[in-house]
Order: sequence, then structure tokens, then C-alpha cells
Amino acid sequence: MDSKKGQAAAEYLVTYGWALLLLVAVIAIILSTGIFNASYFISEECVLQPDIACTGHQLYLAGGDGDATLVMRVEDRLGYAIRIDSITITTNNLGAAGQRNWTAKPDTQTPLDQGMNTTFKFTFTGDKQPPVDSMQRMNVLLTYYSCAREVNPACAQSDQYKHTVAGRITARVAKG
Repeated sequence: MDSKKGQAAAEYLVTYGWALLLLVAVIAIILSTGIFNASYFISEECVLQPDIACTGHQLYLAGGDGDATLVMRVEDRLGYAIRIDSITITTNNLGAAGQRNWTAKPDTQTPLDQGMNTTFKFTFTGDKQPPVDSMQRMNVLLTYYSCAREVNPACAQSDQYKHTVAGRITARVAKG
């Protein structure tokens, strides 16, 4: 009679042992997909302000393992032309160790008409390059001159017409 109790206990443990083994296998498979990686839950974004929009961006390693390069497109939606003076990107451990500012000026000094866009390219040179598929966060400062007809019809580059817009970029590093 006692042997039947032992057999029932052994069958009980084996049944639940297989169920636990299957559960551990499923958890291992889920973890190996990277779904619980923190960067999986962070979405990419490029935010300046609604009327000066960042309409596209990409961060990639040139040549697959070279210097990181950021390409961003800025569109004027203010209702009047602007003249972009500069864009400064502040990075942390990207290109160089520590916090660093990278500044780009537009190729031409012609005003950017309402509804038009322009592209800026930043190359983060140095020995501190991010791994592919990592998420990078950057702060953006865009400085421009207002060319509104009512205020500055000549589109003069004077400090009284100068404005600064702050924003941020979160981008996943891609292979170039």
C-alpha cells in the first residue's frame, strides 16, 4: 500500500517537473529574443517645436564600423521664411568621451521659405563610437533669424531677430 503512495508522488513530481522544464524553456526563448532589452521599449524621436519640425533623422556608423553620422532634416512651418544660423548637437560619450557639442551651419545663407526643408549632417569623429542597435540621446539647439515681412523684411542677421529652439533626438544606431 505504501509503494502505491510513493509511485503516485513520483508521478506527480515528474508531471510537474516536465511542466516546469517547459516553462523554463519558454522563458529562455523569450529572453533570447531581446524583448526585455531596455532599448526595445524606447522609441526613436526627433523633436524641436511644432512650427520648426524635424521631419526625418538617421544615426548610422559610416562603413558599418566607422565614425557615427547623424543626418537630420528640418522643415520651416512658421508661416514665413527663416534663416538658420546653426544647429548644435550635445552628445554624451558619442565620438568623444564625456559631454561634447557639435555645431553645423547651413550650406547656404539663403532663407528657408515656409514649407521648405533643409538637411544637416553631423559626423561624430573620435574613438568613442556606439555599438550598432544601441539607442543614443542628444540635445539640439537650433538658432535662426526671423524673416517675417512684418518684422524683418530684409531678413537681416541681427540679434534682435535671432531665436533659439531647443529639442532632443533619440535614435537607434544603424549600419551605414
